[in-house]
Amino acid sequence: MMDTRQNGLSLLLALKETLQREKQALMANDSAAFENIVTEKQAFLNLLKEASFEDCDRLTVEKEASEIKELQECNVLLTRQAISYHDSVLDALSEGMEKKSRTYSKKGQLSPAKNAGLFNQSV
Repeated sequence: MMDTRQNGLSLLLALKETLQREKQALMANDSAAFENIVTEKQAFLNLLKEASFEDCDRLTVEKEASEIKELQECNVLLTRQAISYHDSVLDALSEGMEKKSRTYSKKGQLSPAKNAGLFNQSV
């Protein structure tokens, strides 16, 4: 019977390359590329479950796995940083909505304005 499982080391190398592209996409804030890469990473999960590491050098596999772990940790930190940045921008924009401003009415009198923010928060 012929073994149709993929070589584990070649899968690890491909995953590492994907993680490097993910890192670049995160640093460039390229959400479209990031979305595609996440889909690719999910496909690797099933492939790695079925992969064969029998003919692979153990030290090489461990080295690649360690590099993959470091890249993944870096990408998680970059993702958290991006989320934190977006949250702070949204908070800053939301604070502007809470400030009440005063405008002149049609009759020429000073009156409080309705919320004049960038986002409509009503549901």
